[in-house]
Amino acid sequence: MHRLRVLPVLILAIGLPFLSCQESYVVPERLWSWFGDCNPKKYMGLEVVAGRKIIYRSSFPVCPINDYSEKVKDLLSARDTPGHKLVFSFKGGRVFQGEYRTTPTQTIEGNVWQAGTNPGAILLGVSFTTDKQVLLNTIHVAEQGRASTSEIDPGLTVRTFPITHKRAE
Repeated sequence: MHRLRVLPVLILAIGLPFLSCQESYVVPERLWSWFGDCNPKKYMGLEVVAGRKIIYRSSFPVCPINDYSEKVKDLLSARDTPGHKLVFSFKGGRVFQGEYRTTPTQTIEGNVWQAGTNPGAILLGVSFTTDKQVLLNTIHVAEQGRASTSEIDPGLTVRTFPITHKRAE
């Protein structure tokens, strides 16, 4: 009789984990792009900081997209069109990557563009060039809905953060 009472408890103890192991559906984080047609648009602020000085400040719209593959062609073809690339310049006088020296009289061109997307983030390509060479080419991960900071070179930082409207440029 005692064995008959233990048997159901034993069956439950062994079988319960198998009964409760159901596959649960996890909703993936959204993909984001600054090439979307969405309303209302969300915006991200962008700052490039050298030392403690902001050398460039801008903003760009961000929209959710359903599938990155639908935007790949747009990303590749739009990199050099206005509105899909942020271009700015500043004076040199610093060393990039510990190797490329610039003089204070040189003009450095900076470029920021969307290089890709990950769930919940936009991958921004960031490059700095002179008229003779590429000084730095890297990626900053701009997380949607929160501030992100990347030190892309010693003393050179890119910051992105959510804002409520497009910043006047």
